[in-house]
Amino acid sequence: MLYNAHMTETTDNLVLELLRSIRGDISVLNGGMRDVKARLSSIESYIATLHADQARTAFSLDDVMSRIERLEKRTGLVDA
Repeated sequence: MLYNAHMTETTDNLVLELLRSIRGDISVLNGGMRDVKARLSSIESYIATLHADQARTAFSLDDVMSRIERLEKRTGLVDA
């Protein structure tokens, strides 16, 4: 009977040791995920800025194209 109790205690200790190891691994993963989330947020902000810049550039280009077309018509470079 003493042998069986010792085996149970040894098994319990091994399980606890594994659980502690898993807890440590999860803690490391959580820290890594915080870093990944912060980097992803930074990338999302950068992409939003790029989209806004692209929209402003497109608007400006449309304005320039309209002005060029008006100039071409006024100077007779193209048919009105």
